[in-house]
Amino acid sequence: MMVDVNQPVTNPELVKSMNLFLKEKSAENEFNLIEKITQANYLVPVIFQGKIEDGVLKKDSIINFKVISNSSDESFYIAFTDWDELGKWSKEPEQTLISTYDDLKHMVLKSEGIKGFVINPFNQNFIITPEVIEYFSRRKSEIVIKQDTKIMLGQPANYPHEMIKALSNFFQKNKEIKSAYMFLAHKEEDQKPNLLFIVDFTGDKAVLFPRIAAIAQEFLGKDEYIDLVSLNSSFGKDATKNATPFYKRKKWKFF
Repeated sequence: MMVDVNQPVTNPELVKSMNLFLKEKSAENEFNLIEKITQANYLVPVIFQGKIEDGVLKKDSIINFKVISNSSDESFYIAFTDWDELGKWSKEPEQTLISTYDDLKHMVLKSEGIKGFVINPFNQNFIITPEVIEYFSRRKSEIVIKQDTKIMLGQPANYPHEMIKALSNFFQKNKEIKSAYMFLAHKEEDQKPNLLFIVDFTGDKAVLFPRIAAIAQEFLGKDEYIDLVSLNSSFGKDATKNATPFYKRKKWKFF
């Protein structure tokens, strides 16, 4: 967690994704929203006592995070996407920290008497509770697989034909997707397996993966999710060495 040293904090893509989701609560807009919320930096108002050197609080400094309460007298930390949003809450100069989603998540999960944190309480008013944090973790469109994580790969007993058909139709319409593989993956720390897709593509992963995940989610149950991994990763290359893709873009030859 870093101290604000007059660095500009703006989140236009996050603000856009929040507004889109409020306008249309589609699966694709939800995945985009989760991606933007979990990757953003926020302005968090605080009261601190101590010294700052090179943007870092010195040892023994004391930080108290300001909170906001709802009509039920429940307390929440406050996070703003930019200075304009902070100005809607307070017209006075405020001490702030630049905090990540992970910073705020850990604060909420470790704090007693705090129900969560709220993003832009006087505009979009997105409330992130422990339940929402858990939901985000399940719905994240991509996982980072650590090298020492043991994963068993296989094929599902009940092949998801309708999901594969929908994904293949989407892939065919998007030329940046070259091929895709599907596995039933069981990570050692998980109680049950889930579907894992490895995709060979060009372009922006942050745009493409939420769209893929949104399509797949239409065919999953409430507590089910998928993982998406790039073929151009070490894990992706190893996992697909002897596998056959369920989708492969046709190369047309003209004579």
